Amino acid sequence: MRPVRLRDRCSFRPAKFLPELVYGSDSVRAFLLCLEPGQALPARADSEEMVCYCVEGEATLTLGAETVRLSAGEIAGAEAGMVRGVQAQERSVLLWVHVSKGQHGERA
Repeated sequence: MRPVRLRDRCSFRPAKFLPELVYGSDSVRAFLLCLEPGQALPARADSEEMVCYCVEGEATLTLGAETVRLSAGEIAGAEAGMVRGVQAQERSVLLWVHVSKGQHGERA
């Protein structure tokens, strides 16, 4: 994969945000989330592990029964099966990565 400059891929949509796939393979998918204040990825359980890196802005991250603030430069994650979601407190750019187990039960 060639390098991707995330700032060049940012696209904010005030009506409804759309996650943009910036990398995908059999075991890893990375999405760029460009969120306006109040926009959210609703909390739900997922069968994959997740890592969220806040590129810029500030968001509230749901991890299981807990909610935490995530600011620019911070990273957090959730294990497979854990409820996770995010809501922007201000204009935010997040890298949201899903990691599934490989064919032999190994992590990518």
